Amino acid sequence: MRPENTSTDPRLQAVTVLARVEANSAHAARLLGGATPAERELVMGTLRWQLTLDRLLERHLRTPIAALDIRVRAVLRVGLYEARRMRTPAPVAVAEAVRLAKAVAPRATGLVNAVLRRAVGETWPGASDAAVPLSVRYSHPAWLVERWRGLLGEQVTEDALAADQEAAPLYLLSAVSALDELTAAGCILRPHPTVSGVVAVEAGVEAAVAALRAGRAYAMDPTAVAVARVLPEVDGTVMDLAAAPGGKSLVLASERPGGRFLASDRHFGRTVLMRRNLALAGRPLALMVADAAASPLRPASCQLVVLDAPCSGTGTLRRHPEIRWRLRPGDLAELSATQRTLAAAASELLAPGGVLLYATCSLEPEENSEVVAPLPFEALPLTARLPDKLSWIELPSGGAVIPPSANGDGFTVHLLRKRT
Repeated sequence: MRPENTSTDPRLQAVTVLARVEANSAHAARLLGGATPAERELVMGTLRWQLTLDRLLERHLRTPIAALDIRVRAVLRVGLYEARRMRTPAPVAVAEAVRLAKAVAPRATGLVNAVLRRAVGETWPGASDAAVPLSVRYSHPAWLVERWRGLLGEQVTEDALAADQEAAPLYLLSAVSALDELTAAGCILRPHPTVSGVVAVEAGVEAAVAALRAGRAYAMDPTAVAVARVLPEVDGTVMDLAAAPGGKSLVLASERPGGRFLASDRHFGRTVLMRRNLALAGRPLALMVADAAASPLRPASCQLVVLDAPCSGTGTLRRHPEIRWRLRPGDLAELSATQRTLAAAASELLAPGGVLLYATCSLEPEENSEVVAPLPFEALPLTARLPDKLSWIELPSGGAVIPPSANGDGFTVHLLRKRT
């Protein structure tokens, strides 16, 4: 959904989107449908580097940046991002920011001009500058950096932070995407180095997006594909709870000829979208609108259950950088309560000896190992089920945390067998 502002000026559009993201807790990716590359770069880049930008700007402000009008904050951040992270000459970036201020907050024009003229000359913190905290070097909340240090270790944490600061490629699921058509349309497709059956779109993104909208391709992060594949092959019912948009069911249904696949989501609109996506599998799949916490299926009626639980999304910060600025440590307890309810409901659906795939695109223990710990399950080994070249860390719970990297989003996954 595009912002109300209909201007074709990418800088003005970017400021409008950023203001809406902050004021309304909107998702930047949803507001950027149909955006120009310049607008997308300004919005996503500014969000990724927001903390670093704010530290440089605040050296020349008399008040904290949080005290400024939301539109003024957006103008300052966009102007400094353009001057320091894009190829725009600093005088041009400052002049354009002043022009934007005149349009959206005329009284702040002088402030924008004065602050940016000084801030563009500040030294940008280098990745190896040990005198600058990691949180500032890689623009992540300090509390989150400290959590990841304890979970991942120093070097893996820094690698994950660095990966979050790069734009994620568009990845397509090969088995259900019209790759020959895309190649003929000018797309350059590169096989993923770690996860088979996934290609990155290196050129011709517009044609690939058109194919996605036409239902001729499916976009999916490589790590999510790898996670779907850890399920063992068995005869019987496979239930995908909270399944929309349906990626994991699509992987399983397109790669496994046997099995009875069911998928549900509690939102009707998302279930309609999932139906369209799952049609790419070329085989019938049963869908239902149902809350994962209260499935209409009989207890103990499933041999496999997939629960990719709603979560904080801390493994997806390169795709959704705004998450890092709105998430608070206290939010994890609330999310965990919901996840525990869903996991308990998933357990009820499984027959004794049945297998649960519990996964989230979060790295946080509260949403993962602490959720599955009370369940009557035993962990199944993941070593032979994840791709050889995929980097992951084994957890004491028997699960695996997959850090964000240049090759995919971060995930945590547990494969569990219900005790008989």
